[in-house]
Amino acid sequence: MSTPSWFLRCTGLLAIVCIVLPSCCRAQSAASGQPVVLRLSLKEAVQLALKQNPQRLIAKIIQREADRDRQIALSALLPQAQIEASGNLVQYDVQTVEKLPHPVDAGPYQFMQAGPAFSQSILSLPLIRGYQIGREGVREAAADENVAREQVTQLVVTQYLLVLRAAAAYEAAASRVALAERLYQQAADMEKTGVGLSIDTVRANVELQNEKQTLIDADTETRTTKYALAELLDLPRTQLPEPSDTLAFFDLPTYDRATMIGHALEQRPEMRSIESQERIASLAHKEARDQIFPQLAFDGSWAYQGEHFNSGIPAYSYQVSLEFPLFTGGRIHAETARTTLEEQRVADERRALEDRIVDEVKAALDELEAARNSVDVANLGLKLANQEVAQAQRRFQAGVTTNIELITAQDELARASDNQIEALYRFNESRANLARAMGEIENTYSQ
Repeated sequence: MSTPSWFLRCTGLLAIVCIVLPSCCRAQSAASGQPVVLRLSLKEAVQLALKQNPQRLIAKIIQREADRDRQIALSALLPQAQIEASGNLVQYDVQTVEKLPHPVDAGPYQFMQAGPAFSQSILSLPLIRGYQIGREGVREAAADENVAREQVTQLVVTQYLLVLRAAAAYEAAASRVALAERLYQQAADMEKTGVGLSIDTVRANVELQNEKQTLIDADTETRTTKYALAELLDLPRTQLPEPSDTLAFFDLPTYDRATMIGHALEQRPEMRSIESQERIASLAHKEARDQIFPQLAFDGSWAYQGEHFNSGIPAYSYQVSLEFPLFTGGRIHAETARTTLEEQRVADERRALEDRIVDEVKAALDELEAARNSVDVANLGLKLANQEVAQAQRRFQAGVTTNIELITAQDELARASDNQIEALYRFNESRANLARAMGEIENTYSQ
């Protein structure tokens, strides 16, 4: 049985609507100036930043440049060959070389030649060291690229957590505004019935306006933190990130301080970079020192040479050269001394880097332990603050007291809520700082 034509037309029309409508909505949103919301988890945000953040892309370009430098240094050790061709028409004035009373011309002489020329370095320690330096430079650039990836990941994680903190603060402020509105309405109703006082209504209204102001500030904070995150992610102007995660607390294993420090000194990409710098400084010292040794090279050429191409003969030249430096004006000694100073500088930088890594690991562990305890204290404080507000509300409704206790309880609730949000943020931030100190922040948040 064949499908009715009206059914096919309706199906095709529905498919067109499904395709066109979303794009029209996006176009209308862009035309109205409203950014397109891009919901991202923390993992997705990190992956996107590692893909298109300019700082990471620049580090990748530098790594490629280092590989090109290595290839250039290698080319000096490989055979060089080219095709040469020339045609000459020469005339001389014999008077320039002989004491003659008047000019005497010699020529013109015409000749042409064409053929290959080639050269090959047989033994040159400086060229070999140059290639080794270029090869080590590639390793250093790769380590620096990993450093950039770690830094970009840390920036994105930190900013994402700031967005989550701002969103949590906004939700808490909105909840307090709703509570303040209910309490203000309660005070107004009690005043109307003659049970409450006018001052109670005024106090409740003041507290309501304060909470509304806090909500305005929290709303502004949510927007500005998202702008900074969008910049790190290199998003188009028409897109704005929206986090899909929330601030959370979770159990972490107990860390052994000595083990963590040793692991960080092995894993941090900065250590691999400084190790490459040490090897480069050592090779540069050898390169400067090796200039005192002889250098052996071979070059030559073969050409078809003659006055005319149809009357030429093969002409060739082969040469082996051996160079011994005798006097260089102290240049080799000065270059060797300079590379020695460079080795000392890199060694000092390595010691400073090791000290910094040790301090970062210690500080991150201490901050994480403090953050764990702060979350427990903040959770208990928020629970007690909610109980205080509930009790003060009942006492005020019963006419036992004025709403001064209730306003005080509201302020304590606001502080306890802020403390809990800050404690959760510090916990997640300290965890990220520990991962960065260990050189594992990319593996922790991108996989």
